Amino acid sequence: MMEHSAWFSLLSAAIAGGVTLFDMDQTFVAGDTTGYRIHRSPWWWGFIVANCAIAAVVFFGLRDLRTFEDWNPWLFAASVGVSYLAIVRLKFATVSYQNSDIPVGLDTFYESGRQFVFKRINEAIKTDRARLARRLIAENDLKSLGNQVRLDVDLDALLTPEEKKTRLAWLLKVLQDPGFDEEQKKHTLAVYLASGTQA
Repeated sequence: MMEHSAWFSLLSAAIAGGVTLFDMDQTFVAGDTTGYRIHRSPWWWGFIVANCAIAAVVFFGLRDLRTFEDWNPWLFAASVGVSYLAIVRLKFATVSYQNSDIPVGLDTFYESGRQFVFKRINEAIKTDRARLARRLIAENDLKSLGNQVRLDVDLDALLTPEEKKTRLAWLLKVLQDPGFDEEQKKHTLAVYLASGTQA
């Protein structure tokens, strides 16, 4: 029988923190050109630390179960770190209320907390992106904004050649759209530069 030392909970926590970081980075940072220092946000790091703590609690909750007593400690700790979200999202029961099935379990609390944190991070990013978009509109004419979008697309190493072609075609469509006046076109291009989103 191998002992799952408490020190191995740090491995579970570290892996869980990495999984959380990748999820949050994909949600908030990809395509973000605002320069918003999201990694300085207490909400950002607080949520990562909370997930590390959850993984450590799951580690201690499972380590004494007979099912896992013969597992290699490294494998056990790594498995907890990778799968802790699946564990906390288990549904213990389903309650029927007004013709609706309501799942009961830790997932209800975890998902509510996740949405609470994500909303606050998102509001901060939206505020910063709006500030940048307004500055871009005020400081640039339409031609300059179009050139900045083209440069942004051309220099984006994460875009495939087909994606670059699609975005440049979108840029041309915006610039030539007779249904948009110049201010609307500037707004559309500024939003793209501030968020990476095609409006």
